Amino acid sequence: MKKVVTIVLSVVAVLLSGTAKADILCEYSFEGTLGNNIPVKLKFAVNGDEIAVGEILYPKAKTPAPILVVGDMLDDDSFVLREYQSDGTITGVMSFKVETYADGTFVKDGTWTNPRTGKEFPIHLEANEETVPISEYFDYEDPQNIGREYAYSLWNPRYGAMMGGTAKFRGAGKHKLHFDICNSPGNIAEGKSNPDRPAVLGNYTYNFFEYENVNDCGYGFGAYFFKKFVVLKTLTPAVGCFGMGVAFDGVYVKIKQ
Repeated sequence: MKKVVTIVLSVVAVLLSGTAKADILCEYSFEGTLGNNIPVKLKFAVNGDEIAVGEILYPKAKTPAPILVVGDMLDDDSFVLREYQSDGTITGVMSFKVETYADGTFVKDGTWTNPRTGKEFPIHLEANEETVPISEYFDYEDPQNIGREYAYSLWNPRYGAMMGGTAKFRGAGKHKLHFDICNSPGNIAEGKSNPDRPAVLGNYTYNFFEYENVNDCGYGFGAYFFKKFVVLKTLTPAVGCFGMGVAFDGVYVKIKQ
C-alpha cells in the first residue's frame, strides 16, 4: 500500500439538548479482527479535550453487546483506549495509530492487551461506512445528576490484585462540588477539596471543573463529567504531592447516583 496522508482532523460543532459540547476533532468506525480470528467492531470519536469515547463489539461473543471504551489521543496522534465494564473494571487496553492510504483508512501498529493475563493480540482494522453516534458517546452530564461515587479497577500484576481508584462528589451550592479522590493503581494519590474552597463547575455547560493547588501542594486537575463516567486529567503536575508516577488521571465509572 502506498501511503497518501495521515488522517487530518476535522472540527465540527455539535449540540446536545441545547447545551454546547466541546468540538469533535475526529470520528472513526472500523471492523476487522484481533489476531487472526476474533471478529471485532470499533467506533469512537474524539472531542476538543482530546478525550476519546466510543464502543467495541465482539460479534461472536456468547451474548454480543457493545462495551464502553474511553481513552486519549496522544501528542503523536496515536490512541490509547480501554474497555470499561459497568462496575468500572477494565477488561482490555488498546494502543494504535490511524493512517489513510490509497485503498482505505486502517489501524496501524495496534495491540489489544488483556490486563489480567497479559495476553496480546495485534489489531487488524479497516474503516467502514457505519455511522458514528457522536451525540450518544458525548452524552454530557447535567450538573443536577452528577453521581456521588465513581470508580475503576485494573489488574496489577506486581501485587496480583485488582487496584484502581474512587472519586466521590457532594454538592456545595449551586454548580459547586466538594470532592474526595483516591487513585491507587500502584502508588497512591489522594486529596480533597479545601473545606472553604469547593470546585466550581464551568460556565455555560456546567459539566466540568478545574481545580488548582490540591492539598496545598500545587497539583491541579480537571474533571469532565459524562452520563456514565467522569474523566480526571492532570493540568498542573506537582512533585512530592503523591506517590511516584501516579496522579488523579483516569476514567471513573459512575457506581452511585
